[in-house]
Amino acid sequence: MFKKIISGVALAIFAACVQPNTASAQAVEEGNILIDVYYGFPNLYGATFKRAYANSGTEENVKISSLGPIGLRGEYMVSDKIGLGLDIGFNNTKLTYTEFDAIDNKDYDYDFKTQKIGAMVTFNYHFLESNDNLDAYFMVGAGYGNRSFTFESTDPNYTDETIDGLIPVASRIGVGMRYFFTDNIGVNLAIGFGQGGLVNGGLSLKF
Repeated sequence: MFKKIISGVALAIFAACVQPNTASAQAVEEGNILIDVYYGFPNLYGATFKRAYANSGTEENVKISSLGPIGLRGEYMVSDKIGLGLDIGFNNTKLTYTEFDAIDNKDYDYDFKTQKIGAMVTFNYHFLESNDNLDAYFMVGAGYGNRSFTFESTDPNYTDETIDGLIPVASRIGVGMRYFFTDNIGVNLAIGFGQGGLVNGGLSLKF
């Protein structure tokens, strides 16, 4: 699936780049403000937990849920080629395990939750010049990201605990594209490594 998505993005960008340069317009230009709302894939913790418990024989006692990566990007075009922005992302995963306590003669839930909130400054280089609907860019970003790990239980004898990650960093490098159906509304798709997942996409607005 990843290969098909990545190949599709790469082919679309390549096709746009090799078009004859018959128009001088481009999808974004100096002074534009761009806003992207996106949802990414995969949620690495959620995928890892689901795979680990898939063949464990304990699925009936374990519930796994996850959200994201989900994010909001804002970008200001300081020139026709260069955009500076801010990318805010969030993702979480929750694993709940139910265990019977023979002494109390009742079930207790044990929860493990992890979530990350990140905010990073981005630098985007827009390399497509001859298409007034399609925008393609390389991006790199770095900033602050906090991942926390929380352990909780309905067992009255259990002590809840929250631990923060060791390295509070958010970063990303990748390539993306936007296609605008109107002057102000479009869709976005990006591939890369870091905050936002390997693949993410969503709605784009241009002002």
